[in-house]
Amino acid sequence: MSTESAQNEFAETPPDATSRGGLRGVMGKWFLLGSAMVIVVGLATGAWWVFLSDSASTEKKLAVAIVAYENDEDNVAREIAREFVDDLAVEAPYQGTASFLLGAILSDEAQDYLNPRDRETVYRLAAQHLETAKERGFPPGYEIRGEYLLGIAQFHARQYDQAIKTLEAIYNDYPVRQLEIEDALAESYLELTPRTNEHMQASMKWSDLFRAHSNLTTDQQSEAQLRLARIQYELGHFDESLQTLEKISPASQYYVDGVIVQGLISRRRYEEFKKAGKKEKAQDELNAAIRLFRKAASNQLVAADATRKASYLLAVMLRANDQLKEALDQAARTRKIYYRTHESVAAGLEEAELLRAEGKDEEAVEIYRRVMREANLNGSYDNPWIDEVEFRQRITRAIDAWKSSQHFEPAVEVAHVLRPIFPDDQALQIEADVEYQWGEYLENQATKVPFDQSLEKRTQSRFHFRRAGSVYLDLANYRFATAEYTNDLWKSASANLKGQDFSKAVEILAEYQRYETRDHKPRALVATARALIALDKAEEALGPLKECLEFYPKDPSVYEARVLGGEAYMELGKLAEAKEVLAQNLDDGHLEPSSREWQDSLFSLGQVLHLEGEMFEAQARVKGALEVAEAIPRDAFQLLEQSSASYQGAIKYLHAAVRRYPDDPRSIGARYLIAECHRRSSMLPKKKFRLVNIETQRIKFDKEVKDHLEVAVEIYAGLINELTNKLEEQTQLHPVEANILRNCYFAQGAAMFELQRFKDAIDAYSTASNRYQTEAVSLEAFVQIAQCYRYMNQTAEARGTVEQAKIVLSRLADGVDYSETTHATRDDWRNYLDWLATSL
Repeated sequence: MSTESAQNEFAETPPDATSRGGLRGVMGKWFLLGSAMVIVVGLATGAWWVFLSDSASTEKKLAVAIVAYENDEDNVAREIAREFVDDLAVEAPYQGTASFLLGAILSDEAQDYLNPRDRETVYRLAAQHLETAKERGFPPGYEIRGEYLLGIAQFHARQYDQAIKTLEAIYNDYPVRQLEIEDALAESYLELTPRTNEHMQASMKWSDLFRAHSNLTTDQQSEAQLRLARIQYELGHFDESLQTLEKISPASQYYVDGVIVQGLISRRRYEEFKKAGKKEKAQDELNAAIRLFRKAASNQLVAADATRKASYLLAVMLRANDQLKEALDQAARTRKIYYRTHESVAAGLEEAELLRAEGKDEEAVEIYRRVMREANLNGSYDNPWIDEVEFRQRITRAIDAWKSSQHFEPAVEVAHVLRPIFPDDQALQIEADVEYQWGEYLENQATKVPFDQSLEKRTQSRFHFRRAGSVYLDLANYRFATAEYTNDLWKSASANLKGQDFSKAVEILAEYQRYETRDHKPRALVATARALIALDKAEEALGPLKECLEFYPKDPSVYEARVLGGEAYMELGKLAEAKEVLAQNLDDGHLEPSSREWQDSLFSLGQVLHLEGEMFEAQARVKGALEVAEAIPRDAFQLLEQSSASYQGAIKYLHAAVRRYPDDPRSIGARYLIAECHRRSSMLPKKKFRLVNIETQRIKFDKEVKDHLEVAVEIYAGLINELTNKLEEQTQLHPVEANILRNCYFAQGAAMFELQRFKDAIDAYSTASNRYQTEAVSLEAFVQIAQCYRYMNQTAEARGTVEQAKIVLSRLADGVDYSETTHATRDDWRNYLDWLATSL
């Protein structure tokens, strides 16, 4: 017989479809063809062992593999099949033979796995091989059997849609397996989600065909009754379902499954009565459900499939009945006993939620992490109790609940492990949002605690902002090809700005501007400028600010650009330009006083004018403004006039800012600057007082001096009182506030000295010397006290004060930085105090 005729006979003579052994006679002809190459040895056990020479053809080797498979020699069949499974050179009609064998063998082996998740995984692998075999072509004569094995594997792998399509297609062509196909189809339609009326009717159709067989065993009849009861339950025919369940004998292996269906009916009725407001009936059904699930869960005479379902459902109903401790124990027991099952995952979710409700965040996080790991063991989420959407919603609700209660650490820990259950973009979005909100929370908390505690919170806040920025950037890269790319970049840049990673922010903003539309470019220019100013690159920051102002004059970002422009110009010492841009915000008539930009402009313009006043005053001093009035040059007087005008402008704007925004943290500094402006403004009328002889003018100038100084003293006193109280409450002030408090003592003393209220000045300086006796600035206080005594003609007290200053100087620590608060070194102070003592 030729090889070609043997192949034809093999293809035309299919094996008995009900057993593996139908090929022996046919396959024997293959061995006669190649006796020189193929030797078949019968072993003592009756098994076949095949030794093939290297020159044996692929087709013959695969034929031997099928013979081995049909004779239960799976290891031999598997070994040969693995050799050719990826060999695309195998010719038709045998290209799919190796995949068919591997799929068929795995289908047989899957039945031996006790753990349902493991069993499902093996069936899924079998289905993959059989699908490949179908694409390449099942072995000749195995077409229908291959389709059947594929459909059954898909059914057990919970691929119900595919199983229905495969099995319905061969139902009429495979009469010897119709009972099994009817059973699988009825179950597949019943398990399809969502469970629609159409699906239930289809399940009923196949279930009726299955139940119509006259040769069903007692167990098959009970199985059919159970399925009918389940269909009736899904259709809402609860009474009919209960009547059907009565037909299942307590001795049946399906009896406990029937008890579970009864429990589910009670559960559904409980929910309906509860929704309708019928509390007593709802409670009765809830108690019934708990009793039924407890009964099923405690039954040790049935397989674990039924008891694990009941174990999970019992935990759910105990929770619904507010038996939270018992529910937690039951959920934990289910998760541990039935590890790597669908019920374990669902029960673990219940357990985690109950732990979270008890405030046991650390334990809850660990369970959430385990649940999400276990839920994805097969590479994708699939759970009959909790669909994927609900699962994600419950995880998201847990994260949101933690965020709402400011428990960000567990929220972040869970957010870190959302993938792959959550889509990558959704997981990254949630993680970034949690980190950002954590940063905001810490930033806000830092304003409510003493300064020493706020430093740590601010450091942590910046860390979480930077973490958010990093995750937002990952999200942007993931969504590069989508419309969300630039929005994600913006969030990343904003987070890095708040996290003070300014260099990274500039880098991201540059990328943002490459892809963002013109409409959103102004905000990027402003944000870039803000980052550059923070990096001490004020000159460089002016570039994007000018671009924003020039090319986008009607965009709302120009107002913030002007505020930043004022800041940049101020740092560069260009006070005229700073005044101009800030004044535009206040004068253009478009900004409302309630806006942040108006508020910032008001404070900043007052600050700029104060600096300008100081600048003119310093120039006036250089020109001789400290000389006696008669000797002051004209240009020095002109500079003092400019200085006074600037101070008056600063007072105007700062006073408006403090009045409008008293709770703004900058108001304390603004009030101090107002006092300084008043004190310094007294210099000009004081000089003029000494130049005029007309009494009315002298009275006028004298009144101006006193008015300025009295107002300054009053403001200093108010700040001292307010900051001292705050210090007592918080034990520590912000460094800026601490400096203001210290300066207020000395400035108040200086103002009182100018008012010739020497005793009051001594009191102010004495308080300062006592408060700052371990700092070099206390020496300034002693010198000023000595000057007061000198003007009061109390020389002894003045000398005593100087001697006291010497003692304080000798006691100051070696590490004290004199230049921080004074204009002299330690040696300079020693020499000055010695000279002062001899000059009094």
